Amino acid sequence: MKNQIVSEYVKYCLKMGQAPANVFQLCEHLGIAETEFYHHFGSLEKVEESILLIRWQEVAEKFAQDEQFATFGITEKMLTLHFAFIESLREIRSYLLWKLKDWKNPMDQMKGLMSLRQAFQDTVSPMLSAASNLGEIPDRKVISKLNVEALGMNLAFVMHFWLKDDSADFERTDACIEKSVQLTMDFVGRNAVDKLFDFGKFLIQGFQR
Repeated sequence: MKNQIVSEYVKYCLKMGQAPANVFQLCEHLGIAETEFYHHFGSLEKVEESILLIRWQEVAEKFAQDEQFATFGITEKMLTLHFAFIESLREIRSYLLWKLKDWKNPMDQMKGLMSLRQAFQDTVSPMLSAASNLGEIPDRKVISKLNVEALGMNLAFVMHFWLKDDSADFERTDACIEKSVQLTMDFVGRNAVDKLFDFGKFLIQGFQR
């Protein structure tokens, strides 16, 4: 019933061109009692927050049980998650275009995106830790949280790009995912950041002599 409420909420918004004014309107549309609604959600705002969150949870749960996914390197895991999530959003693209029509900057904390971002970070954080333990990426305790934040921001950037993409089969979004995830993982991996740290260490040691 929870997923059905979310699905019907999306349909209501698209058909009416506006969100339900109150829980009663949505329940009347669904043909259920308000008591049934409150078994699953405390408010319409929580329904709205769940639209993207449920999509992400389904993707995360799918790959958590995928034995082949477990063998992937960290970059391939991030690419797979990005591709799968954007693919899952196609079914509600019309709703997202309507709801997020005022989303001008991908870094803006639009309503409904904060819960998604937190769930995404909760999923990828242990993956990054495992990759660090395996030596795939360096163990930078000081900025490990920034790595997770960077990937969360990248997901928002990809979503924003996809909503603007009008290429056939969203080919430009596929290219965007490839390039942006690789760039983010380059930041997480052993390259520019490590060189910056090495240079900073070199300067500090030089001044201490």
